[in-house]
Amino acid sequence: MSARSTAGARFAGLSPNSLGALYMIVGSVGYVTNDALVRAATEEGLDVYQALCLRGIAMTAIFATITRRRGVRVTRQQFTRPLVGRVAAELAGTALFFAALINLDFANAQTILLLVPFAVTLTAALALGEPVTGRQYATVLAGFAGVLLVVQPATDGFSLWSLVVVAGAGFMTVREFATRLVPKAIPAVSVALITAVGLTILTGAISVFTGWNTVTPRAALLVVLACLSLTVGYVFTIQTVRVGDLSVSAPFRYTTLLGAVVLGYLVFAEIPDALTLAGCAVIVTSGIYAIRLERRQAASGAATR
Repeated sequence: MSARSTAGARFAGLSPNSLGALYMIVGSVGYVTNDALVRAATEEGLDVYQALCLRGIAMTAIFATITRRRGVRVTRQQFTRPLVGRVAAELAGTALFFAALINLDFANAQTILLLVPFAVTLTAALALGEPVTGRQYATVLAGFAGVLLVVQPATDGFSLWSLVVVAGAGFMTVREFATRLVPKAIPAVSVALITAVGLTILTGAISVFTGWNTVTPRAALLVVLACLSLTVGYVFTIQTVRVGDLSVSAPFRYTTLLGAVVLGYLVFAEIPDALTLAGCAVIVTSGIYAIRLERRQAASGAATR
């Protein structure tokens, strides 16, 4: 057992599923904070792909430093199909999501992105054979219904950019499963470094066509803070899918919802409408119920041993 695994096992005596849930919460908060900071940087005059490229350069420097200090090397043998698939899915999902993020209300975009845990739960049952009960399937359906309330496809408030977020969510679902298949011998920091390099190259190429603007000190600070937040998100979500069941840890991604609504209000002065709030309530309720179901199953399984 590695030093990191030993430390994780000692952490409050948490089970693999509980540890995976904790990692998901920390990683999700890191992601939603990063998203808010990148969008804030665009409101300071940066093109979104310019901001992402600058963030990618900073992240690459951070992960390169970490890998060097740990004596970790990125080798050709590490570029397995699952890792390449993970990076490709991350690149596509990121490019699509941020294109939509600057054209939608912040909280709405984040809420639509919560299609990912529902899709992961469903796919984990169908593709990986992880145990999922009828009640858990019901929470998946409820979650999709909640997302539909936010997307509002039959109202005047509907935006085609919502479908772009949905497409991004699809790629991020692929990313989750590809990460699960990446050999555990490949350190998480190596995965993060390779992904950061790929994102830098992609966003840099796109920004050649979308243009570069003057980088103000405030915009630069926002990009640096976004980099630090995403670093936390990367490391913890990579570890999440390496412990416990995906169908258990995925619902804890709902913690991004509260953060998205709060950040949307405080940073962007966005007030969600009634349907959006109703959709958020449905998603949160289904998530909490899914957690309770998992706990009951765990308790029942322990009693039969």
